Formats: sequence, C-alpha cells, structure tokens
Amino acid sequence: MPIRNIVFDVGNVLVPWDPTGIETRALGEERMAQDAFVPPLRGNPIWLALNRGELSLGEAKARYIAEQGFAGEEIDRLWEALFASFPLIPETRALMDDLKSTGYRLFAITDNVREIVARLKRDYDFFDHFEVAAVSAELGFLKPDPRIYRWLLGTARIEADESVFLDDVERNVDGAKAVGMEAFVFTTAAKARADLRAMGVTLPEAV
Repeated sequence: MPIRNIVFDVGNVLVPWDPTGIETRALGEERMAQDAFVPPLRGNPIWLALNRGELSLGEAKARYIAEQGFAGEEIDRLWEALFASFPLIPETRALMDDLKSTGYRLFAITDNVREIVARLKRDYDFFDHFEVAAVSAELGFLKPDPRIYRWLLGTARIEADESVFLDDVERNVDGAKAVGMEAFVFTTAAKARADLRAMGVTLPEAV
C-alpha cells in the first residue's frame, strides 16, 4: 500500500533530547560520579512514572527527595535545565511542512511528560499540525508497548500499512513494525527525506 500517513516521534526528532547532558548541566560531573548517584532521567522509575502520567512534576520532585536522596535545590536545577533543553530542530519542522504541502497526513507518538508537552505547545506550533498525537502521559503506557501504536491507528482511523513512523530509538521503531506499520530510525531530517523517498513518498528537495 502507498504511504499516506507520516507519524513523528518528538524527542530527538523535532526537539533535542539529551538526558545525560541535562543531568550534567544541572547537577555537575562530580555529583554524577558519586557511587550512590541514581540518574534521574535515564531509566529512573520516577521519571518513567512521570512519562506514564502517574505523577506531576511536583509529585515527582517530592519522590526524588524522599526516595532517592536528591536535594530540593538539585531537582529545581534539573527542571530548569530540562525546560531549557528543547530548541526546535528547524530541518524537521520544514520536513513537516513539505509533507503536508504534498498531501500527507501528519501524526505523532511521543513518550512525554504533560508539563513538557504544554511547554512545547506554548513555544512551537508543530503539535497543531498533527491530526492526532499519542502522548504517553495521557494514555498511561510507553513505547514500544503495542497499545500506544494501536491507539493512534484506531483513534486516527488510519491503516498501519499506509503509515510510516520516524523515531530515534530502534526498539520503538521495532514496536511500530510489530503492529504492521512501516518505520525507520530517525537520525537527521536530510536522511529522513531520503528514507521517505525510498518508500515512495513524494517530497520536494530541501531548501
């Protein structure tokens, strides 16, 4: 079937996502080198709960302090560094415009925190161009859980074999393929253009 629907991840596709860099800027290398240090943004159960929508940022801060020994000031710096870390990737935003101008429908699947999504919607307009966005914090499950892909397909009423998913993490790409979608690992917008063209997607040349 021809591709009709382009489904975007958000982190490291439309905005950067560098949890190690955020932790380093907020907490410092010396703190991170301590034997008892637990990375707050990398596989941390509190962070995962935030992404599943089970906690607010305030509730997560309290748990980081009570359960993992972080100081309140450290989490404040972490949140500050986190929200300062999302400049738009303009080449991907331009890719969205080119796809939409040639008649493709745009959607999103993102593991994300409610407060971060709100900030991205405040600062940028790309969410406005997604007909439907599957956000983990609103649904309660994370990629590559098949439910998040099936939720998008069912809610948007689109066919899996007419849809391609772009994500920077291979296991998430594999999760999309497992439910019948086309998918590939996103590295750069230029490479994504080439990959989409190889699938028969019509695109103008990037300016």
